Amino acid sequence: MNCKRRKYASGWSVVVLALIVLLADCSNNSSYHSFADRPGFREYYSGRCTGGDFPVQDRSDELLLLRYRPRIILPPGGLYPIDFYRDYIPHTVMRSWPEGSVVHEEVTRETLSENSDNRGVYLDLHLDGYREAGLDRRQGEQHEIPLKERRPVIYGRAYREQVAFPYGENGEEKRQLIFLKYNLVFPFSGLPAELSSGSRALLRLSGFDRDDWHELDNFVAIHIVLDEKEQPIAIILAQHNHHRSYLLGKDMEKPEDGRLGFDVALRSNEIYPASIPYHHASGEPARHRVIRWSLYLDYLLSGENEPFLKGFDVTVGREMGGQEIDYDLAFLSPCDPLYTAQMLLGEPRPFWWGIYLGRDGPPGSDYYNLPGLLPMGNLLKFGYLQDMDQEDIEVVREAIDRKAKTMDIDMIIEHGGRTFLEDWREVQGTGLGAQGEKIFDGAPGRYED
Repeated sequence: MNCKRRKYASGWSVVVLALIVLLADCSNNSSYHSFADRPGFREYYSGRCTGGDFPVQDRSDELLLLRYRPRIILPPGGLYPIDFYRDYIPHTVMRSWPEGSVVHEEVTRETLSENSDNRGVYLDLHLDGYREAGLDRRQGEQHEIPLKERRPVIYGRAYREQVAFPYGENGEEKRQLIFLKYNLVFPFSGLPAELSSGSRALLRLSGFDRDDWHELDNFVAIHIVLDEKEQPIAIILAQHNHHRSYLLGKDMEKPEDGRLGFDVALRSNEIYPASIPYHHASGEPARHRVIRWSLYLDYLLSGENEPFLKGFDVTVGREMGGQEIDYDLAFLSPCDPLYTAQMLLGEPRPFWWGIYLGRDGPPGSDYYNLPGLLPMGNLLKFGYLQDMDQEDIEVVREAIDRKAKTMDIDMIIEHGGRTFLEDWREVQGTGLGAQGEKIFDGAPGRYED
């Protein structure tokens, strides 16, 4: 036995563990971990879906979701979105926690519904079987199951909400908004396509798979915000564990057919606006700074105070070979487990001694952000921050203490709401977009019923 070699390997493992714990904001949590456990969710969602007759989506909301359904552009090699019940569930088993023994070999919609709030079980994807079935389908590759026979699926859902925006010294302006949410579901999620050398070294030493960071990715979302006239005014995009808001006519332009386009990032599946100039003239794919949590908003906006472990999402628009995909828009009950499940819908993957690295499969997609950013109006205001805007950067730096890991959410919401209303009023007043094009002309855009 080569004891010297074993000691060397063990030493490297200790170094890797220490670096990951210190630099990746990990926490020691050997119990069943779910984002649904965050304080505030239970109170916010109390009383919903408790009766026998669960609500269904209104037909008028479905028509709006169809009318404004987004254009999705995948990069070469990018994963196609899947049908959660047709493609994912049949290739999972339900296991007990923490033993890991199989509770249900065959998972059905009914099985999932009965156990959706059971913290003693979780779903585990058989990735090899999933791939053997020809379901690991990527843009630009041949597939055993033709796409025309098994089209990608996106889940549509609508929220109606009166949102109050700060106005003047102590006033506010209330607007009745509609939030059209489009959820993309992927079988697994990888890390950003471009990582720093330090990040790559740590991943190699620890043996982590950059392509399969966690099972199931159901938090990928596009929100199209409509005003009282049912016209698009803004976008909210989920990007890793935070959201960004964009104002139409200022940050993005409204296309002639009313359907906005979005690029999907390679490997991480995150969403970015296709209409923002990406400097593709350089002949290179677009690079986007990424952060793990909103505590790093300073770096996201300014590029300063960068973390040691950093990376960039990479998107490839149409100009660089990205392809728009066809998909079906599906409508589920707001009480469906894909939205409401508190159990983990993918395998828990704690590191040594139960250290949590964010590799666990997620709960239902209703638990998509901090409880303080609910409902949607708060998310819209909190996410309205501009890259390189000095006032936004200063507010973020004042509101966030990265060392203490605290954040004044209300301060950022108030600031974002105030600037959003000011910019929205300016756009409405001119009737012109960022490049002088006429916007919001009442054209509904084409859609299929």
